[in-house]
Amino acid sequence: MAWQGGRAVVSSGVESPVLKLVRIAVSHYSELVLAGTFATMIAWEVLELTVLESAHGASLSVALLVHALQVVLILAATALALRVWREKTIRERALATLVEKVVVAQEEERRRVAYDVHDGVAQLVVSAKQHVDTATDLWSTDPRRAERATAIAAERLALAIGETRRILGALRPLAIDSGGLAGAVRRSLDDAARDAGWSVSLVENLGDGRLPPTVETTAFRIVQEALANARKHAGTARIEIVLTRGADRVDLEVRDHGVGLDEPAVASGLGLLSMRERARLLGGTCVVERAAGGGTRVHVQLPLGHGLVAPS
Repeated sequence: MAWQGGRAVVSSGVESPVLKLVRIAVSHYSELVLAGTFATMIAWEVLELTVLESAHGASLSVALLVHALQVVLILAATALALRVWREKTIRERALATLVEKVVVAQEEERRRVAYDVHDGVAQLVVSAKQHVDTATDLWSTDPRRAERATAIAAERLALAIGETRRILGALRPLAIDSGGLAGAVRRSLDDAARDAGWSVSLVENLGDGRLPPTVETTAFRIVQEALANARKHAGTARIEIVLTRGADRVDLEVRDHGVGLDEPAVASGLGLLSMRERARLLGGTCVVERAAGGGTRVHVQLPLGHGLVAPS
């Protein structure tokens, strides 16, 4: 409680509407507030110059020269402050946008892993358990059927182990650390060909030097997603991958010879959106389209010196 004008006033701690509006205006229009402050200072200096000129005639006194220099300094300080403030604001907004994109990409990655676990590992484990239960029930009455059920359960568990390893490899691409992008892509392509029975080819021209880590990881993730999409939807027997390193970018192309993708799938598929978002986070592009002669073509361009890339 405080006394104002002989009356007791209770302070509730609630911000008045006027102060709230002022605070919001300053926080959202800080550049305009700063420019207005400097403009007021310049106007005051110009007013002083006018008064001095009126008092001393047309002669240029030392006071007039000093005031003129003050005006010039204020103009220069205004331009510098506004430029620094604008650059800071742009960086903060870009950082906030980037953080939001990274969070969205992480959530999409978690969702994709959840789908893989539910549709792959979980289904295989449930099927194996059902066959084990069947074998347990039939072991005393029909040993042959029980033996077949046990064999199927063992097969399902082997597939579940392979699927689990694939998911773990997708979560952390250790293959990149040991052999670089080309070696990791080769191993991933060979594993997919062995599981799906594909005929595969890899053409790479990346040179001897390593790419920036973010470029390697992004390209490898896109290859994994493209192979997963081809395995689920393409119905192909052949996959071709081309990796090329240019002066300022890396080109990746994944081509299958299957049935191709429907236009709605191209527009809204979670995996396809994930590939595009990964490329866009680095300032690159990812185009998924029907290939000439049938099948699907994924073409990716990743810059070596932009976005999140930190060239080594």
